[in-house]
Amino acid sequence: MDTNDVKNIIVRSVRNLYRNQPNLYDFTSITHQTEWNLGHQLAYELQKDTFLSRFDCDLDIVKTNFDNRRPDIIFHKRGDNKYNFLVVELKYNKEKKELDEDMQKIKDNWFQCPLQYDYGAVVNLGASVMVAPLIQVVKNLAGVNVTQGYKTI
Repeated sequence: MDTNDVKNIIVRSVRNLYRNQPNLYDFTSITHQTEWNLGHQLAYELQKDTFLSRFDCDLDIVKTNFDNRRPDIIFHKRGDNKYNFLVVELKYNKEKKELDEDMQKIKDNWFQCPLQYDYGAVVNLGASVMVAPLIQVVKNLAGVNVTQGYKTI
């Protein structure tokens, strides 16, 4: 598993999301899309991936020992930081500056001890299914590689 593999999983999942829910952005005038809703929908598609399905998936959970920071989507093994694989920050129609800030947050918060997630991703979904998503994936070079250790569980 490498950065390109992780990015390809996310790209396929976004494509599946748009294909399975072509009306994802079709709301009435009194209802609007949110990052929380999009995160839930994307996590559902990501969990279908054969590799990611080996991990537990959680959304918007609070990390109390980290100033109550909340990653949008994480793939890990609950109860053990040894198998923290992927943290995803999801954005909805944001500017590059905000995406860069989220990537820095991943590096500063989720790549450090004791969490040490293997990979971090920032996914920016556009304002419609016709707008190509922006996806950036980075590997934690300082952390341990759980993709190999996980297979022994």
